[in-house]
Amino acid sequence: MFIDIHNHILFGVDDGAEDIEESFDMLEDAKSQGAEAVILTPHYRHGMFGYPLERIEENYQKLDKLAAKLGISLYLGCEYHVNSEIVANLQDGRCRTLAGSDYVLMEYSYQTEYSRIADYTGRLLSCGYIPVIAHVERYKCLQKQPSLCGELANRGAMIQINADSILGIDGRAAERFCKKLLKNQWADVIASDAHGREERRSHMAKCQKSVEKAYGMTYADRLFMGNPLRIINNG
Repeated sequence: MFIDIHNHILFGVDDGAEDIEESFDMLEDAKSQGAEAVILTPHYRHGMFGYPLERIEENYQKLDKLAAKLGISLYLGCEYHVNSEIVANLQDGRCRTLAGSDYVLMEYSYQTEYSRIADYTGRLLSCGYIPVIAHVERYKCLQKQPSLCGELANRGAMIQINADSILGIDGRAAERFCKKLLKNQWADVIASDAHGREERRSHMAKCQKSVEKAYGMTYADRLFMGNPLRIINNG
């Protein structure tokens, strides 16, 4: 069993599911793999993904009824591509935290310098938010020095990695990086980052088995259930 805190299952709002049928197929797939709950995290990125609040709420209400039939609890969130307005946009409700909690799923550009990531981690923490840094395996500055993920975690952030990266689907470099994080327990959450029923689909169950075998049941449970549940319960 697991809780998926990062995905693009909500239809018609970003580059994820195109329609409600595809969203439902993705939820069925997630349920078959063992999903108990899903936090829907549409993109917000200035100039690219607008995070349309009314459409997100309307589509969420429609999908939530179908999810209930599958026995999956749905929540809303946002994958926020960090900019200078992040705190203001969170405080005034322009964008959502994860499941109404204090946790914020934060995305950066691949070439972002570590000083910027550390700066915004500190800014959010000082305002009472807890950063969840999305797919850390993508950022060049962290690839060069994986121990910086441990530093960010020690400061109070949560470190999220994608299931596909662990499994090698996103390339050998990402797979090697994730192994370093998992070996040192510098990762806090594993999520699907699923975008469609075919392209970039969820492989959470396969990843969970792999992590359990390589790193033990206790750590795997924390990555797939314990820490995601902390986020939901905080909300």
